[in-house]
Amino acid sequence: MVWFFISLAVFLGAHIIPGLLRGKIVGLIGYRAYVVGFSLVSTVLFAWVIHEVIAAESSWLWDFHPVRAKLLIIIMLPASILWACAILQPCPLSIGRRSGFDPDRPGINLFCRHPLLLGVMLWGAGHVVANGDLVAVIFFGGSAIFALIGFWRMEKIRLRDMSAARRDAILQGTRRFSPSGLLKGAIGWRDLLLGCVIYAVLLGGHAHVIGVNPLELAGW
Repeated sequence: MVWFFISLAVFLGAHIIPGLLRGKIVGLIGYRAYVVGFSLVSTVLFAWVIHEVIAAESSWLWDFHPVRAKLLIIIMLPASILWACAILQPCPLSIGRRSGFDPDRPGINLFCRHPLLLGVMLWGAGHVVANGDLVAVIFFGGSAIFALIGFWRMEKIRLRDMSAARRDAILQGTRRFSPSGLLKGAIGWRDLLLGCVIYAVLLGGHAHVIGVNPLELAGW
């Protein structure tokens, strides 16, 4: 488990340190280069952590049961749709596009300002329940908690660069989490379509990339 903890520490450090130095880094290389570089580094380090999660020797905290695998498969559909919303819709206070946001048509922001992070929370919590070993609980549970903390962290980062008028308009027209937003057009058909595509790719590619077939574990 040593390399698992090393990879996890590096992954977390790569997210915390750039956040603390974000202003200086953006000033040196520009916002777009910062986002691209940060995304590439995060992807590589995330792949490393996943490899160590798979390779690490661990102990079981509870026994595996196909019902838990079924639950995870179900949870991953709304998580995928939330990720699609983060890709297609402006999220001015979170990870995603900052430009193009209209306070009169807030979209997914009526339901949640942080669709990507909420999707990560569902992904993490679902994998904790489905796996049940110590390494999985640490990694996936920690990811869910990290995403929850990101709700406030991302808002703080984004709001400090805004004018008072724009900040007030965005805060009044969006919600950190409000299920009633789903009844007000927060998710459109494009979000649903892309979400289903993401879901199908994750479900179909899981066995090839991770080495575990979710459908077989679920008994389907």
